Amino acid sequence: MTDETFTPQSPHERRRRRSDGCARWVPAVPEGAASARGHARNALRHWGMDEYQRERAALLIGELVENAIHHGARHRGRPLRMVWCHIQRTRDTVRLSVWGLPGTSVPRPRCAPEGTGGSLGTLRETGCGLLLVAAMSRACGTHIDRANRQVWAEL
Repeated sequence: MTDETFTPQSPHERRRRRSDGCARWVPAVPEGAASARGHARNALRHWGMDEYQRERAALLIGELVENAIHHGARHRGRPLRMVWCHIQRTRDTVRLSVWGLPGTSVPRPRCAPEGTGGSLGTLRETGCGLLLVAAMSRACGTHIDRANRQVWAEL
């Protein structure tokens, strides 16, 4: 994972990226990941991508949303209520981005703790979702500034 800002280079590039992207707020509850997965499937279907790519994008954005919900559960004593999902298509890439609340920690993929046997209960809490994201994406990373923490993956 790398820290990177994705900034368009020109007004033409900015317009093209904006027109080939879609975004939505999803609730910061487990059902929010399902909403984000449906959002990804619909966007990629609209762009004419095959079922394999649609399901891959749905899986990845679902994992990114679950990560944002789990690690952004409380901020300044208030619960996280919504997560921002953005899907952007360029000529050869689809970028899935999820923004949660501000934070200083960088999400890192981890394996199941030793001695747990990788049971289903422990996998939900160990960061293995980010290992899946790293394995199934062309590139992935984070960007943290004072206002937001973004986690992204590219297909």
